[in-house]
Amino acid sequence: MKFTTRLILLVTVLTVGATLLTSALLSWTTKQAIISGAENSGERVARLLARSASLATSIPAEVEAVIAKQMVAQGAILAQFVEAAERAGYSTAEINRRLKRLTEETEIDEIWITDEKGHAYLRTESNVDFTFSNSPQAQPQAYAFHDLLTGKRNVVIQDARKREIDNLHFKYVGVPGVDKPRIVQVGHDARFLELLAMKIGLPRTVENLLAGGDINAVWVFDRKLDAIVGPGSYGAEKPNEAEMAPVRDVIADGKIRHVESPGSLSVIAPVQNDKQQVIGAALVRLPMDRVWAFVQKQVEISAAIASAIAALGIVLSIGVARYQAAPLREITRAAAAVETKKFDPALLSKVTERTDELGQLARVFTSMASQVAAREEYLDSMVQQRTEELENRNRSLEGLSAKLSKYLSPQVYSSIFSGSQVAEIASERKKLTIFLSDIADFSATTDKLESEELTAMLNRYLAEMAQIALKHGATIDKYVGDAILAFFGDPESRGVREDARACLLMAIEMQAKLKELELEWMGAGTERPFRVRIGINTGYCTVGNFGSPDRMDYTIIGSEVNLASRLEQSCEPGSILISHVTWSLVNDIIDAEECPPLNVKGFSEPVRTYAVRGLKTAARSTIIRRELTGMRLFIDTATVDRSAVQQTLAQVAEQLQPQS
Repeated sequence: MKFTTRLILLVTVLTVGATLLTSALLSWTTKQAIISGAENSGERVARLLARSASLATSIPAEVEAVIAKQMVAQGAILAQFVEAAERAGYSTAEINRRLKRLTEETEIDEIWITDEKGHAYLRTESNVDFTFSNSPQAQPQAYAFHDLLTGKRNVVIQDARKREIDNLHFKYVGVPGVDKPRIVQVGHDARFLELLAMKIGLPRTVENLLAGGDINAVWVFDRKLDAIVGPGSYGAEKPNEAEMAPVRDVIADGKIRHVESPGSLSVIAPVQNDKQQVIGAALVRLPMDRVWAFVQKQVEISAAIASAIAALGIVLSIGVARYQAAPLREITRAAAAVETKKFDPALLSKVTERTDELGQLARVFTSMASQVAAREEYLDSMVQQRTEELENRNRSLEGLSAKLSKYLSPQVYSSIFSGSQVAEIASERKKLTIFLSDIADFSATTDKLESEELTAMLNRYLAEMAQIALKHGATIDKYVGDAILAFFGDPESRGVREDARACLLMAIEMQAKLKELELEWMGAGTERPFRVRIGINTGYCTVGNFGSPDRMDYTIIGSEVNLASRLEQSCEPGSILISHVTWSLVNDIIDAEECPPLNVKGFSEPVRTYAVRGLKTAARSTIIRRELTGMRLFIDTATVDRSAVQQTLAQVAEQLQPQS
């Protein structure tokens, strides 16, 4: 190895090593400072959650106590009213009518007034005949009011709870009668107390913390490791065992801990009550992408500094070597510079000043190298210019392609961009399986929802249905409000029978998914979840591009599409209705019941229809086939009505008897 090379390597290794070591220490110190700051932030969040928990339990209780006082006063007024009404000779029906009017025009939701035996003969719930009992086993909630009949208690105030008959959240207060022993009970719908607790309690606090984006997720656990609250609507991965183990330790000793994982830092801090007792733990998951980016930036800066120092060392080494090397070495380096496109005439400036042959060689070499460099620079600029133009055009086309894919079915999009389908007015006749779905009583459902809730539910429903449709290979034609029109068989087809089967499997999976969504929405408080009707038909349709040369739609038309629409309209909510043609293609895999025929405009005879119950789970059916000249017999013993078949065959045999 040459002396100049060894000198350059030595200077480079020393300078780069010292720089990298300094950078590593700086990065480690920065990381530890950030983690310490994250621990302090987690502790502050835990204290905030502890205060929110205290507020969430005190304020609703105080509000409920104020309401109870008001309800006691309402009960006392009602007792006076009933005594005066009966003394004035009002009938039971008239009193009930007036009580009902009170519940409609005031804040009172229910009124129950009994006789001496506890029977509620005056009540606003006319369809419920109820008698108060003193048995906790028979009436775990209502038995407490029986003490008003015996005079043991003058007022009975119950906390808001789910009542026995229908699980609605109600608060009841009872007082005794004025003229005789009786129970005068007032009921208030207490759902707003739950909403109040949600608005001021831990869930709201957690949602506000997550909304800023500085925290990925927050969980609050009690001492039994039950999650009191989680990340809510923002969502996050559940805590893993690496996070739950420190949670147990924090609850046990009250010391803050943290867990590092790729992309996040989890800080676990104790949650304490007013007496500084540990009542749980808060797990705060912080995004560490910015932290790692900062650390990476520090490393990059250090690498740049190391490179600069190394370059300086190399320049110094080269300067020393230059004074000790011969002019030929300068020419050799210049030749290498030309090869790497880094030639500079200044590299040979001193050599060209020589008057001997080496000076002449250096001058000729410099002239040739300058011409080559200029030519290559021109060619490189032209190539770069053409490359940039192509890249800009490709990016523009990619952006346009991505936007168009949102408006087209994947099959149509693929066929257009692969060149197999031409964007022109054209159509053809194909045998397709048409799918049409619609939400039953959609108007009644929307009347009870805010526009934001309706938009979120409808978009969630359409997204889930579209995902299932694309999974089974359906071509989604269009969305018409809450309705979905799709078909199988174009532009890609697996055969008429397989297309029909894929459509039925898709419809069954959609109804199953809707049941999951129904449970989810009902759990979120929706009273009327979506119930969908589905109609499926198989037949020849005209499919292709319709419209004008400047604006066209890829869709299907024909009487078979209309029949699918009538099947959907005649279908029971939450079920699937198919035509006879579709049933003949899929009856070996589904369980279906034949329904009364439909009279459909455009069809000369009534249309046979079948209600799909689900996939077949029984053993494989026995098929009877017989073929003769002029006769073809097919009987599926698993689905056919055997007595009807026997009767039909007997009638056919009788018709085949030779006439006398």
